[in-house]
Amino acid sequence: MGNPAPAKPAAPAKPAAPAKPAAPAKPAAPGGAEQPGTGASVFQDFVTLINSPMGEYIIVSVIIALTVLTLLIFLLYQKEMKKREEIQEAMNMIRTFVVGIDTIHEDKDDFQILAVAQNISEEMRYFANRNDELQKEIDHLIGNLNDGWVIYARTFYFFSHEQHSWVDSQKKCEREGAKLLSFETSEEQQFVNKQVKDRKRWFWIGLFKDKGVTWTWLSGIVASLTYWNDGEPRPGNCGALTYECGSNCWIASHCGKHIRYICKKVPNDVWL
Repeated sequence: MGNPAPAKPAAPAKPAAPAKPAAPAKPAAPGGAEQPGTGASVFQDFVTLINSPMGEYIIVSVIIALTVLTLLIFLLYQKEMKKREEIQEAMNMIRTFVVGIDTIHEDKDDFQILAVAQNISEEMRYFANRNDELQKEIDHLIGNLNDGWVIYARTFYFFSHEQHSWVDSQKKCEREGAKLLSFETSEEQQFVNKQVKDRKRWFWIGLFKDKGVTWTWLSGIVASLTYWNDGEPRPGNCGALTYECGSNCWIASHCGKHIRYICKKVPNDVWL
């Protein structure tokens, strides 16, 4: 056998790295106090501020502000309570009024009572307006009576003193809110006949010969029931009343003739 190969020499070991020196410890604060920025330090600064003149000024200002704010809140609260009392008192008055009108509303809540009161208010406003219209109509009717109008069966009649043609007489009546007289009942006919006889004058009425053929009232109604005087109707296209008659007093005359006239007016139904 051959001789064995000689072993390789071992590699030399690397030297160990030197250890890093330890960092020096920070010195403790004198007297054992904590570092600035801690809770204890902030509190100490606050106490120092309070004990200073500026701190006393701030404290006094804060106390005054809190006192004023508290007083303001109290006053607002008192005002609000007073307002609520006034609202409740008004609500009680409204409830008493509504229930006094009809006890059916006695068990309703405040909102329902207010709704009923609103309806009553609207009704009262409506009747107030109607009352104003009524008063105006009454004043107008009283004025008519003072101006010589005569009332019969809720109807006003005006027996003129002026003399005009039939057409102008109709215009005069229209200015008064009326029309030349037209008869509707025999009783009305008798009433007017008496007035005409007492005045001893002829008077135009709202009767005319339509298209020269048919005797018609201004309303457009044909005069089917007539009260012509003896010998009438004579030539002429307009109707009038004479005082020289019995119960039948109608006469026919030429429309341009100037005689007196009778206006008839039914007042507005607001007062009837």
